[in-house]
Amino acid sequence: MWEYIYFVMRKKASHASDIKALNRTVLDWFSSNDKETKLEESKNNCERLSYPASFHIDLPIYYLDKESGVCRLATQHDGWLDSDPKAFQDWFDNAVCHLNSLQLARLRRVVKYLKSWISLKFEDGKGRIPSIAITTLVAHCYVDSADDDDAFIETTIKVADHILENNTVDSPINGDDLLGLDNAQLSEARKKVSALKNSCEFIRKTQDSFRQFILWSGTFEHLFPPFTDNLKELEGNSNLPAVTTPPVIKVRHLDKAKSLQSNKVTNTIRAFKGEHLYFSVDNFADYPLDSEVHWMVRNKDKEASLVNDLGHNSVLELTKECNEHCGYRGTHYMECLIISNGNVCGISAVKVNVAGFSKPLRNSTRKTYFKGRK
Repeated sequence: MWEYIYFVMRKKASHASDIKALNRTVLDWFSSNDKETKLEESKNNCERLSYPASFHIDLPIYYLDKESGVCRLATQHDGWLDSDPKAFQDWFDNAVCHLNSLQLARLRRVVKYLKSWISLKFEDGKGRIPSIAITTLVAHCYVDSADDDDAFIETTIKVADHILENNTVDSPINGDDLLGLDNAQLSEARKKVSALKNSCEFIRKTQDSFRQFILWSGTFEHLFPPFTDNLKELEGNSNLPAVTTPPVIKVRHLDKAKSLQSNKVTNTIRAFKGEHLYFSVDNFADYPLDSEVHWMVRNKDKEASLVNDLGHNSVLELTKECNEHCGYRGTHYMECLIISNGNVCGISAVKVNVAGFSKPLRNSTRKTYFKGRK
């Protein structure tokens, strides 16, 4: 998420680093009084306030000269830089003004989907594509369609082509490069963008619902609905591949004190908050040794959604255990996808019901009653 703050002044602004330091001081005070937030290390152009396991907010500081109308961004190392988010917003509104309300809403969702993909696939400093570059490219490349899937696919292919064929994304305001990636970062970004484009092209040309699901799931990980929500559609597809060996999942269940509660093959398990579950493929000998297991946690109920923690993805070797902590009450899923040389060998899931804060005692203490003296 991106928000911005203006200092409106009539006189010449103070040193950029001083204004930026003031921003950090205010956020540090806020974070110290709000246990749900964490103030991250300073960035050159902004300060980042995180809500762990949820989202973050980048807060830059701008100086607006009220008389000249000039707007500048306060940076840590580069002083005041010419930059105006309002001017960009005006450009964006003008660029998409030909769209009706439904089309505009769909375009904004495409922007949101691409930003979600970037958040999942990129780390800071490793080719991460800036949000403003994505917004600019979508505004330029948007292809409308009757549904979000097709609009995303067609627009993303055009966006990917631009990144693969050009070294920059030019700002529509002043012509500056919005990517800001060096050669190594651009190469890393292009690998991921190329993979996304390939997935979109495959989804566009295939009628195989199972393959489409696997590619969408691989693209958006835990943000995409679990395959258990699509079983009827997938089972009714005559083009399903011959996945003849679904993974048999064993779950090792430990309580808060790390005492073993059970260790068995199952497709559903009940646990309590604070306990630990270890998932493994029991029939690993049925798969090629080079197979990798994609374990996908899907948090489905209210408690997880309140902190915007929809799940996460872990890729492990075939024989390794996946350790998960029961952090939220409700119904969740651990999805298991086995892949070898790019081919899906098996898919299955365990339903996890997490209840309460502590496990009740097996033999609770009986109440005692005062009977008086004998």
